[in-house]
Amino acid sequence: MDRLDVVIQELRAFVAEREWEQFHDPKNLAMALGSEAGELLAEYRWVGNGQADAFSREPEARKRIAAEVADAGIALLLFCDRTGLDLIESIREKVTTNRINYPVEQSRGRSERPNCVGVPAFDRYVGIDYSGAETSTSSLSGLRLYTADRTSPPKEIQPPPSPRKYWTRRGLAEWLATLLAEDQPTLVGIDHGFSFPLQYFKQHNLAHVWPTFLEDFQRHWPTDEDHVYVDFVRKATCGNGPARSGDACWRRLTEERAGAKSVFHFDVPGSVAKSTHAGLPWLRFLRDRTAGRVHFWPFDGWAIPPGRSAVAEVYPSLWKGTFTLGGVTGDQQDAYAAAAWMRQADLDGSLAEYFTPSLTDEERKQAEIEGWILGIK
Repeated sequence: MDRLDVVIQELRAFVAEREWEQFHDPKNLAMALGSEAGELLAEYRWVGNGQADAFSREPEARKRIAAEVADAGIALLLFCDRTGLDLIESIREKVTTNRINYPVEQSRGRSERPNCVGVPAFDRYVGIDYSGAETSTSSLSGLRLYTADRTSPPKEIQPPPSPRKYWTRRGLAEWLATLLAEDQPTLVGIDHGFSFPLQYFKQHNLAHVWPTFLEDFQRHWPTDEDHVYVDFVRKATCGNGPARSGDACWRRLTEERAGAKSVFHFDVPGSVAKSTHAGLPWLRFLRDRTAGRVHFWPFDGWAIPPGRSAVAEVYPSLWKGTFTLGGVTGDQQDAYAAAAWMRQADLDGSLAEYFTPSLTDEERKQAEIEGWILGIK
């Protein structure tokens, strides 16, 4: 038990002994907090500018200030206890948000809010509806790509001229690597799982390190190699899929929040299992090719450095009812919806909230291993 927990227990006992719980509803406690903060402020009422530090060190003043700090602290702790708020967790979440809203380069030595607050974090948005069909060099009608920028809505991007009509997974990965090498902050949303449930890591005794996970997965599921189907690896015709398999009942925390199927739930409508098993080796490829220039969220951290491109997992089903495009296939619709939502959320200032989902400390640690779907709070 840490010191904060001990203090809270002492406060609970103090209040219970006096039967004050009846007076301590959230409104009264919030008013008490404001009142005590005002009394602290009153101690500095006639203190001259530039003299506050010296005044705070004067013995008599310090005693009064400490008493007011204690009163304000007691009111705050009682408020958090009454409402069930975890003070430490709330502070950590706010600090994470502040890191996004107050980038170091724009905030160092400045008291005002930086100009970049409320300004879009990205210049371009790429929505990808993925496909795990056939092989890495197959032309796939289900693999679709839409891009947008701050001033233009999403439009579909066709693959470079070649005998193949549609994108291949290899071609898409190489195109993304080239795009992300440009000095233009870009947010890429890909519709497949970026990692596996915790049960998978425990089952196979794997370290909770995302790059290590990707390396291990590719060794067993070489679906980025020519002529390799996902089903070939599942059936051990090549690779060693059975040695790195999972249960369809296992779901990541983010999948539970989103109501999405497990990354191991193969052969059912709406499943991303095949796409995930085909796409993970290409995330490894993309991470290697971009060599630290791109932020893979949330594995590289929840806060994305200003001016940095980012790649995140998305779930277009969240938005396809809001962002609709007539006369297209379901795959085109999903890619369009992903790009359209990312663009709108960045332009209206709400995107930062989704980069800091509401999670407990334990859930946050889990999500740093399993990954998180951008768009789920």
